[in-house]
This record gives sequence, structure tokens and C-alpha cells, in this order.
Amino acid sequence: MRWGVVLKRLVRLMSDRQWVRTIRHEQSMLSLPFGLGYTIDITETLTALAAAGLTARVETFDRLRFDDGRTALLATPDPTTTVTDGDGGEGRVDDVILLPGGSEGGVLSLVRRYPDLVVVNGKRGRVWADGRQLSGTSMQREATPGWRTVFAIARAIAIHGGGSQSIADRIGIPLDVVRAAMPALGTHVFFTPIGWEAADRAALCDWALAAYPGVGGIRTCWRRDTTIDEQADQLIALGGVMSDRWAAQQSGVLVPPDRLTAFFAEHPDMQALGYEPATMNEATVSVVIPQDTTVLTGAEGCCADDFITAHVLYEDSWVAANTDAVNGLRQLLHFKSDLAHDLRWHPGSGEGREG
Repeated sequence: MRWGVVLKRLVRLMSDRQWVRTIRHEQSMLSLPFGLGYTIDITETLTALAAAGLTARVETFDRLRFDDGRTALLATPDPTTTVTDGDGGEGRVDDVILLPGGSEGGVLSLVRRYPDLVVVNGKRGRVWADGRQLSGTSMQREATPGWRTVFAIARAIAIHGGGSQSIADRIGIPLDVVRAAMPALGTHVFFTPIGWEAADRAALCDWALAAYPGVGGIRTCWRRDTTIDEQADQLIALGGVMSDRWAAQQSGVLVPPDRLTAFFAEHPDMQALGYEPATMNEATVSVVIPQDTTVLTGAEGCCADDFITAHVLYEDSWVAANTDAVNGLRQLLHFKSDLAHDLRWHPGSGEGREG
């Protein structure tokens, strides 16, 4: 292929993705600092630990458990974690601190959790101690409290509307938590006699898709020499929520269904199921234990909602198939939003329609 053709395709891809980057750059509804929602791949970490005689399994989105019973805290790039996150405020102490990679973000998560830890980045002149940065430039910001709930609410209102209790039931979040998070959406939503509605449905759909930082947590990659459909059926039977290209095709988007991301609350024993660890490019299945549990509680049926699947595809790669699928899901979400709105306000409007 000639370079001129390659350049034209690259320019088209950048243009097709520009709307996402624009929303991420310009949105001011929530504070979403860098590193928020980032999912780390620990496939190679688990393989290396096993080779060293330290076989471990995933226990939660940020913890491993070794065969000897010890637990290990995974230092993830989440810039908002604190020492009490995930322990109910009891000051849980792990036996081992595990840093999967050498990223600054992972180190900083340790600083926030352990105030007696001092970290110095001599190259950039940054010093952290007492749980905060003491000197040097930083782009770090505090995240809006409850941001995951805000996105889950926005996804629900954009498509389904409804009262606060209805939204709480749909996304699997307590009513008082929904009410506390609702003001963050400001004038982008408004209340009607039949519940909450988006002020601009297409704009809210786009924001909920493009500005979403990610599910967080951890990812492991696996491969098995069976069809993707067989792998999906197997993981669905175990309680997994499917996403990626396979799920996009289930929604009617034309994309090769050759990639599968499976969200789980607890990591299944993939080797016992006949899978082998694989690189991201070679994997047929990625298993994700998300920090954002609304991905699981808000799923309808066996697949994650189209917002989450679009995010997975956007972050996966810049190949044309993924870009086209993201834009296809965007159009589908706009259609679903308009149709559902019409049916809520004009219940008989769908009668007699073809298809």
C-alpha cells in the first residue's frame, strides 16, 4: 500500500475520532484527572509470579491472593485511591505491596495510601510525602466524588429516562447515592411528571460515551482455540458480562466479532476452563475485574450496555474496524434514545411501524 493511501486513511481515522477527543478536552461537567478509570493488564505479572514460585489469583480489582494465603495490594494508576479504599474504613493491611509496572501513576497510588512513604522523581523534580505532592509541577486534580455513579445515571437517563428510584434499580445503586450524585449533571437533565429527561439527548449520549474515563480495575488476557461464540457462551454461563467486538455485533454493528472482553465480579479460573495466558494482541478473551461495578449491575442481559462497549472499542486500538464500530454504536445510541423518548411520551407512537 502506498504511503499516500496510508496517510489519507490515518487522516480519516483521526477525523472520525475527533469528536471523542474534543468532548474529553472540553467537558467541564466533572473533574476527571489523568489515570482515572485506567485498567492495568496483569497477565505477564501473574505469569512471572508463577514462574518464581509465587502463584497468585485475582481476588478483587486491586488485590491478589497467593497460594500461601498472603494478600498483595496492586498499586494501580488510580490517582484518587486512599488507604481506606475497599476496606470499609478499617485500615486493612496487606502482606505484600505489588507494583505491576514502573509507571509514576502506580507509585503515586502508594503515596496516597501510605502517608509515611516518600517518593522522589529526580528527573522531573517532584517530591511526594504525607500522602500528597510537596514540590514540583503536577497536572493532578481531585476527581469529582461519585463520578462513576454520575456516568451510570447519565447513561440511564439518556436512554431510559425515569424517576430516581427507577434509575437506582436499573443501575444497581442505592437511591440515596443516586440522589446525591444527580446534582453533578446540572442543567444537562431536568425533571418531568414522568421522571428525569436529558436536556439534549444526543449531547448527553455523546458525553457519557466520550468523557467516560474507563472501568478501572485489572485485566488478564487469554487464548483458546475454539470459536468466539463458544467462548462467549461459556463465560456468560459463569456470570460474565460481555463486551468488545463480539458484543458490538450482537447490537447490530457490522464489525468482525473476533475479540471478546468479559467483565466479572470475581475472576474465573481460566486455565481450568482450557485457556492459556496470551498477549493483548494474541488474546481471544480479555477478562476484566472492573473497579466501576455499575458495568456489572447496570448490564441488561449478557452484554454490557453499548456505551461501555463503545469505550472498550475506542481504547482498544485505532484500527478502522474499531473506529467504524464506535461511530456505529454512537448512531445506535442516538436512535435508541430518540425512540425510547418517543415511546415514553407517546406510548402509541410505535404501533403500526414496520420492523
